[in-house]
Amino acid sequence: MFIIKLTSSDARFKTLRFHEGLNILVADRTEASEQGDSRNSIGKTSVVKILRYTLGGDLPLDFKAPQLSNHKFTVTFLMPNESGTASETVTVTRSVARSTRVDVSGWSATEGARDLHVDTWRALLTRHIFHIPPDVSRPTAGQLWGQLIRTYFGNPIKGHQAEADWESGVRIGYMLGLSPEILGKAGDVDRLTKQGKAIRKAVKDGAIAHLSLDEPALRAQLATARRHRDRMQESMRSFKVDEQYASHQQEADGLTASIQRLNDEALALQRRSRELDEALRDEVVASESNELSARLTRVYAEIGLVLPDIVSRRYDEVAAFHESVVSNRRAFLEQELHAIESRLSGINTERQALDRLRSQVMQILEETVALDTFMSMQRDLAKQEANIADLERRLEDAISISTINDTVKLRTAEVIASVRTEMIERDQKIEESISLFSDLGAEIYTDREASLLVSVTPKGILGVAPNISGDASVGVRSVETFMLDVVCEIAAIKAKRAPRILVHDSHLFDAIDGRQVASCLNIGARLAEENGFQYIVTLNSDFLDTVEAQSDGAFDSEPYVLDTRLTDENDEGGLFGFRFG
Repeated sequence: MFIIKLTSSDARFKTLRFHEGLNILVADRTEASEQGDSRNSIGKTSVVKILRYTLGGDLPLDFKAPQLSNHKFTVTFLMPNESGTASETVTVTRSVARSTRVDVSGWSATEGARDLHVDTWRALLTRHIFHIPPDVSRPTAGQLWGQLIRTYFGNPIKGHQAEADWESGVRIGYMLGLSPEILGKAGDVDRLTKQGKAIRKAVKDGAIAHLSLDEPALRAQLATARRHRDRMQESMRSFKVDEQYASHQQEADGLTASIQRLNDEALALQRRSRELDEALRDEVVASESNELSARLTRVYAEIGLVLPDIVSRRYDEVAAFHESVVSNRRAFLEQELHAIESRLSGINTERQALDRLRSQVMQILEETVALDTFMSMQRDLAKQEANIADLERRLEDAISISTINDTVKLRTAEVIASVRTEMIERDQKIEESISLFSDLGAEIYTDREASLLVSVTPKGILGVAPNISGDASVGVRSVETFMLDVVCEIAAIKAKRAPRILVHDSHLFDAIDGRQVASCLNIGARLAEENGFQYIVTLNSDFLDTVEAQSDGAFDSEPYVLDTRLTDENDEGGLFGFRFG
């Protein structure tokens, strides 16, 4: 895959045509430029952004300017056909206004379709350009473009500032020829670690109310709930449902009321019986009356008086009448007392019969439950079962959270072993890249040693560390970035995992000494020719002049400079033909 031409729908846009090998896009600095003028708007970096955008990247923020709303960017590529046996000239157009659509013509991989959704376009590049397996989530085509067409230079191994370490490892490892499936397992461990930390923090902060990390307390609650559930089940198994439970309850209540009424009546009769007994004891019998008459006669004789016969006769009459009255009253009281005793006996018999009947009904009530009561008990049992299920789930969650660290350690050990095995199996490919990196370092620096350290980290991540001895200045880090990108590009081309394109913006070289830049450009030109890739660089003219001067004739840019040059002489000299933003 090569870039042939870059143009735009706006006639003022400077069309750029590229060739094989090293391509240098120069932005001229004129004498009329003041010291404070900025050439950021000339368009060197915009070239990089347009390439990324047409290859499926997001619309850059500065391209959202109103002046570019009607712009369409078109890049002509030489791309492999669907079968990979030949090359096809492919035209890719993407507009600023319709950022979700890409127009692709001339490529057999689209099967005749032209107006593609950007996701479809990315998927085609993933499959036919980078040959990423369909079941692999990392690296993505966008991540690989992030290294081949760089816009971020803060860290050699990062495609962007927020890229995770494991993603960087998978991307570089994929370009070096290692298995993305194996390297990607570090992402699973990383996600599991982050999830564990997030869950524990959320539980600790009370954000997830139903979760608890107190495993012993949950076990105790669960045991209590299960015992209560078992007792409820045992109780329900011994119950019989009585659909007439309510009528039996009413019958028992009626019998109890009848017995209570008999008890009240018996108490009243017993009270009356005692009153009758007392009345009978108070009655004066006939013998007592005769004795009273004799006593009266003696009293009269003692005082020398003789009781008249008429008085005695009268008293006898009165006594006889009195005895008659007493006898009649006694007979009445005895008759009433007999009636009471008879009623009490009847009450006792009736009460015993009612009590036996009530005992039978109560036994039925004790052995059975009402249907609605049974249904209520079932609902209570269901609630208890739900509570147990909730406690079981919470306990499982607590156990899972508690064992996350153990799981992470186990999986990390497995990933480390897998990555180490993969590195041993791909040792020759890795060694070639390490050796090339070291050779390039020796070519650029005569007083420093360069080494590419490839290892597996304690987290199971493929660790790639480009290193140049001495001070770790910005310039040295930039050289490390250049060398790593070149090494990865060559390894990926050999593994058929990358297009033959490498693009570096001038920002990469800003902090590098001119002699080292000359060496980098010579290396880029030579390796691009030897390995058949296109190396595109953007540079300012004054910086390029310094590089050539400091190289003592070792580097000549003339064969590599593009015919179209950008300038800051006027507003029309930039890439877009006008200033915006």
